[in-house]
Amino acid sequence: MSCDNFRKFHRNNPIVFDRVVKYTKMLMKSGKKHYNIETILGVIRYNIDVDTVGDQFKINNNYKPFYARMLMAYMGNFGFFQLRDSIASLHDYGPEIDYYINWKANKYMEEKQ
Repeated sequence: MSCDNFRKFHRNNPIVFDRVVKYTKMLMKSGKKHYNIETILGVIRYNIDVDTVGDQFKINNNYKPFYARMLMAYMGNFGFFQLRDSIASLHDYGPEIDYYINWKANKYMEEKQ
């Protein structure tokens, strides 16, 4: 799985990362210091009605390492997930985080109107 595939999926489906952020914040508020990205994506995949585009799977398991690293970069909490070596470690998440922030701001503005 390439970084380009993840980037494309994220830009087509920023709602997935939004849900990852939401559930991680809930877990942190409940006192969790470490957690599993697989469980978080499982909750999103099976318990929430999120339709995604651009991939054969609703949320491809190959994106787990990307979401874990992007979330920790976004929140500045680099110990929340235990990481293994991965191609995802080489990816610069800045552009994807910026895309998410802009998407969230636009969504907020649309809801205010």
